[in-house]
Amino acid sequence: MRRFLKKLLLVLAGALVLLVGLGAWEVRRHLPHLKDGKLPGLSAPVSVVLDERGVPTIRAGEFLDAVRVQGYLAASERLFQMELMRRTADGALAELFGAAALPLDRRHRTYGFRQVAEAAAALLPAGERRASEAYAEGVNAYIVGNPGRWGIEFRLLGAVPRPWTTADSLKVLLLMHEDLSSSWREELQGALVQGLPESRRALLMPRSTDGEVLLVPDAPGAPPPPAASLGAAGEARAALEALSNPAFPAGPRSEAGSNNWVLAGARSASGKPLLANDPHLGLQAPGIWIPLRIEWKGRFVQGVAIPGGPGVVLGLNDRIAWGFTNLMTDVQDLFWEPPTGERLERISVKGGSEEVLRVPLGRHGPQLRPGLSLAWTALDPALLRNPFVDVDQARNWKEFNEALDGFPGPAQNAVYADRDGHIGWRATGVVPLRRPGDDGSLPRDGADPANDWRGFVPMADMPRLLDPPQGFLATANQRVIGTSFPNPVATEWAHPARARRIAERLAGASGWTAADMARLQLDTRSPLYSAFRDAALPLLPEALRAEWKDWDGEARKDSKAFTRLITFQREWRRAVLERLLPPGLDADAWAWADQDSVPLALLRADQAAWSRLGLGDKRAAVDQALRRARGQENWNLSWGRANRLEIRHPLGRAGGILSWLFDPPAAEQDGAGRCVRVSGKAFGQSLRLVVDWGHPEAATLVLPLGVSGHLGSPHRHDQRRDWLQGDPEGIRTRIQQGPVGRTLQLVPAG
Repeated sequence: MRRFLKKLLLVLAGALVLLVGLGAWEVRRHLPHLKDGKLPGLSAPVSVVLDERGVPTIRAGEFLDAVRVQGYLAASERLFQMELMRRTADGALAELFGAAALPLDRRHRTYGFRQVAEAAAALLPAGERRASEAYAEGVNAYIVGNPGRWGIEFRLLGAVPRPWTTADSLKVLLLMHEDLSSSWREELQGALVQGLPESRRALLMPRSTDGEVLLVPDAPGAPPPPAASLGAAGEARAALEALSNPAFPAGPRSEAGSNNWVLAGARSASGKPLLANDPHLGLQAPGIWIPLRIEWKGRFVQGVAIPGGPGVVLGLNDRIAWGFTNLMTDVQDLFWEPPTGERLERISVKGGSEEVLRVPLGRHGPQLRPGLSLAWTALDPALLRNPFVDVDQARNWKEFNEALDGFPGPAQNAVYADRDGHIGWRATGVVPLRRPGDDGSLPRDGADPANDWRGFVPMADMPRLLDPPQGFLATANQRVIGTSFPNPVATEWAHPARARRIAERLAGASGWTAADMARLQLDTRSPLYSAFRDAALPLLPEALRAEWKDWDGEARKDSKAFTRLITFQREWRRAVLERLLPPGLDADAWAWADQDSVPLALLRADQAAWSRLGLGDKRAAVDQALRRARGQENWNLSWGRANRLEIRHPLGRAGGILSWLFDPPAAEQDGAGRCVRVSGKAFGQSLRLVVDWGHPEAATLVLPLGVSGHLGSPHRHDQRRDWLQGDPEGIRTRIQQGPVGRTLQLVPAG
């Protein structure tokens, strides 16, 4: 019997080894196998050098040839990601994943992203159209020339990639619009609280915050009043229905953020300007960015691109450097109006019956539910543009602005630094012109033509600054444009804690180096958390008070005190909202872009103020929040364990062995939502870029994962350690590295 069991175990072990070997062979069989060859459409040979991280340097005689090769390389590493983004915008995920994907498909079919992108493709300026076509032809050359090497995900799902089109690149841009400019939920929320006393309504719709970091100052006087509120009980019910629709879930607005700043040469060690940028986005596998470098006619541009889109989105060329943060512009408005028609959408469902979705249409746009239309700049085909190829070739402040004048959105804070010593900032994107007194914060009556948009603020009038006297400019999604600008830009911004921390650090020292900039990107101290701790201390039990007094102010992964502070802060916010909101509104679903100012103010307020606001007993609210916080499973964890980085792959979300195969390993991490180093379980610094014009060849760039999206690729996660731990001296994260990798030669076909 023992001999039989031994043989059985040997057989099972052999079968397991064979199974693992077959699996590894299958994975390798779907990896890209780049080799010298012909590429249709090239005007001259192009060489590609891949460094030890898989980052390509494309050397071409013409920029358009480089873009064609960029599309070819993007498809080789990220084709499945590109296919999913295209399908997401089309509302065609259920065709691959079944009924579970229907809510997301319904959302994008309602918006009509596919129709918008296809109409916009025909309206692109000639230069943008040529670049998008060249990129698409490069993608398709890879698809046709490398059958079966598209990624193992296609094999597992039984899918085949369709040819890429110019419209598909615009669909990717539409998804960025959705991520960065969705505000209609806040309009409905604001309408639902208009019946409250003004003092409480002001707390639920705050307009400004102490300690703001403005680039365009406020004018004397208050901002304009909001528009009219809901006019009927039926509208209130409709608003609640729209907010609860599973196709339109509340997004993580409390985590939204990015940082960028520029420093003049007079304040740097090199005597030349410095620039830093770390955009904060949802983190996914593979990541949203592809790093690359392009060289042509004695020039270069390097930085990151979006999978599916031509050109470098942010980075530097031989003359200028630039970076972006979200401007938070309000470019969505809701209108109460009857439907004027409908659009039929047929959604294929894997393993199920086709669904027919009827999308009601109003005079101002698609309707989120019958009677409630959405006007959104992203849904205007004439306003969907992708001018980054022009930005990549700009040589000075004037050409940079001319290129960005062609970028209607999503609206951004663009910071700028150039080789000649200039630094600057400008607001990009379109700002709707509304009727006087309407700041865009509430729905309006669609039957009244006076409520229609009256065009947009001319691009030439969008605010901008060059070489400010303080010698630096910093943005972190805070309110940057004050009321001296004649048109309301937005009504919700992120809390200014990150911007204030950056500005205070930049103003307080000189002799800055690139390493100093990189260390500031990793900063884990926030004035907001310290202020919250100080306000809470007199209200806490003695043991917790002593623990928080000893906290050093850092959001470090080994800190248990910080975990408890954050947990209590979240429960305090919830307790405050439960007392501020009228019955029927969910405190957990309430979306403030700035989640901190009002809860902090009410923590500091005395009982008399609470009584005037009709909020009840403050002590009882504190005790409730503390009791709930202590009941959370995170209460006794270190911050690194409570805030573990958990990046997911689309297939990994199915769980089990697919999660084990496709999801990157979890990791403890420093930082938090209101620190310069923003971090969450699946949200954070999607890249970190630092440029010193005294040493431009040493510019650094690091991603949370790596270049490749392929299971089994050595470049799938190889930047993860440097992203987690930091590389301030720029030893391993330089964009421009020596020719230590493979070289690829592509020549014209025919």
